[in-house]
Parts: sequence; structure tokens; C-alpha cells
Amino acid sequence: MVYNKQILTGLEHSQYEHDFDRAALEKLESIPFLTKASQWVTANFIERVYTVQYTGSNLKVTKDNYPQIHQYLVDACKILDLDRVPDLYIEWGYQINACTVGAENPIIILNSGLIDLCDDDEIMFIIGHECGHIKSNHMLYHMMAQTINFVIDAIPGGSLLAGGLQYALYYWDRMSEFTADRAGLLCCQNQEAMIRAFIKMAGLPIKEFDNIQTNTFLQQSRDFQMLDYDGMNKVVKFLSIADSTHPWTVMRSSELLKWIDAGEYDKFVNKHYLK
Repeated sequence: MVYNKQILTGLEHSQYEHDFDRAALEKLESIPFLTKASQWVTANFIERVYTVQYTGSNLKVTKDNYPQIHQYLVDACKILDLDRVPDLYIEWGYQINACTVGAENPIIILNSGLIDLCDDDEIMFIIGHECGHIKSNHMLYHMMAQTINFVIDAIPGGSLLAGGLQYALYYWDRMSEFTADRAGLLCCQNQEAMIRAFIKMAGLPIKEFDNIQTNTFLQQSRDFQMLDYDGMNKVVKFLSIADSTHPWTVMRSSELLKWIDAGEYDKFVNKHYLK
């Protein structure tokens, strides 16, 4: 049961969508036949493979077997006003990580390390991030971005024909993370927990968990923002992540801090935005 958090009834993803996400998605949707092709590939191949892989290998969590873990997901869906609760699985791994697969019937997968190494609100931030992808209808192109290399390899001359599409998908996928992070914060409604989660994901050793320094990480994130004023640094940033589907952890926290500093987050949690 959700305690001390605003239930964001009537929440629409367009209300908190990152501008970079929206602009990149519009470019993707303008590519002829991409949406139809993505729907066909996902429905007939990708989703089936991923569903078999995760449901056949990992632990399904329900309200009956692991009710406390399942409750995190139920609460996240309730807070974000997600119309259905997706299936939840846990896979072994000690990175603090989670992912979502499937477009028609998405499922969320949590690493064991996430549950063991994070407190309640940190877990809610990460699960809320995954629920944000579902709420924003990211999953169709998200699945294509995850598997575009396999699709290209299966087509003769595919690397020449689809190289631009590959990078367009990767770029949008990175930008979609900024929107999902906002959903994660709206879900956990705890800025300190959000920063702690980023610090742990960035590589803090377990031995230092009792000595976590949020102020220095906040400063590091703000310093990273300042690098944007140097054109060469922008080029270096782009080239170093051009083939990645996720932006850097510090970059993600930097973008989220901009949203908070602009007062946008407060509009939701203080009930000034949603009726």
C-alpha cells in the first residue's frame, strides 16, 4: 500500500515528456514504414524470443510468492496511473539494474542486486523508470533499438542500408531515458533517494554505502552541465555514446536536476498541475 506519496490520477506522459525525447521520436516517426515494420518485427519475432527467454529462465514474482517485491510494482503503477500492472521477473545479477521487454505485453525484469542493495524509495525510482517506458509507449521502438543489430545482420547489405536508422534509434532510445527518469522521480517522490540510486548505479562500492555523499555527486552533475557550453565537449560526448542505447548516469542525473530546478517536478507532487 502506498504511504505518503501523491497518487497522480490522470497523469499523462505528455505532461512530463523530455523535449529531446519528443523531438527524436518525431524524427523516427517521420521515417517511411518504420512504425509498421517495427510492429511486424516485434510481434512476429522479437517479443516472442524475449518472452520465452525471460519467462523460461527467471523467477516470476507475484503477490502470493514474494508479496513485498510485487508490492513495489503495484504501488508504482498506482502512483503513475498506469492502467495495468505488467508481469514482473527477477534475474540473477549484482548490478543495480532493471529492464523492460515486450511491446504488446511488456514485462519488467529486476536484477537481484537491485532488491538487495537499494532501499524502498531507490527501488521505487528504478521501477518507476521502467513503468515510465511503458506509460510513454516507448516499448515498440525500444525493442527495435535493442535488436536492430540482429535485424541488420539478417538482411544482405543491411549495414549499408540501415546504418542511419540504427543511430536514429539509438539516439531516440537515449533521449527516452530522460523521460523515464522523470517518471521514476514522480514515482518515488524522494529526490535524495533518486540521487542515491544514481550514485550506486554509477559505481559506489558497497563498503561506502554508509558514507554516501549526495552533495558531491550533485556538484559533479551540475559541473557536467557546464561542459555543454564547450562545443568540442559536445562532440566528444556524442561520439563516445553514439552506438549506445543509454546515456551516462551523470548525464541522466544532470538532465533530471534541470527539470527539478525549473520547478516542473514540484507542479506534480504539490498538486498544482494535476486536478
